[in-house]
Amino acid sequence: MRHLVKSIPAKGKTKNGDNFNFYEDKNIIIASVADGVGGNACDWKASEQICQDLEYFYLNEYRNLGVKEGIAHSLMKSYARIYWTKGACEGMLTTLVSVIIDKQKNCYYYFGIGDSLILKFENNEIEDLTPECPFRMQTDLLPAQVKDGGELRPGISFALMSDGVSENRKRFRQELDLVNHADDWEGKFEQMMQLNQLTQFDDMTLMLLRG
Repeated sequence: MRHLVKSIPAKGKTKNGDNFNFYEDKNIIIASVADGVGGNACDWKASEQICQDLEYFYLNEYRNLGVKEGIAHSLMKSYARIYWTKGACEGMLTTLVSVIIDKQKNCYYYFGIGDSLILKFENNEIEDLTPECPFRMQTDLLPAQVKDGGELRPGISFALMSDGVSENRKRFRQELDLVNHADDWEGKFEQMMQLNQLTQFDDMTLMLLRG
């Protein structure tokens, strides 16, 4: 799948509390967006670390478990590392949304922690894949958050975003749908992000995946 992504800190902030990651090899795609909780310490570190850790633990420790189970274990370990942080960044917290594509089986999985959002676009329908859930969960409950999406059919697209995007403009779903169907995909994406900057109230990150 092709992807576009942009992350813009809120006006006046020196460090962006959002982060993202996109990893692809012959077997898997891992696409993630994180939004560090600004009321807690080190929001920028929390979002950066969780995105990097999910990929790292899967590739280096859990890949032999298979895609779904390996990602589930990686998710648990990544958040455990956040929760166990000591020192100046103790208490840091972050959202995380991810779409994981098993290229060998042509299927996808997804999960969401916190209030960041994943939308799926297919056959002119828009589906929310991540109803809001707690920002902090027991680590042993995290693996159950990894859901089966099913077959990756032609025409399916995804949008992953922090609440700086989803809470910024009332018609963001319709605007994203227009971007997804545009011939000039990249240009429409940039146009949408520029519109969001006019009323931006928070760090904002948007990643689009299109087959």
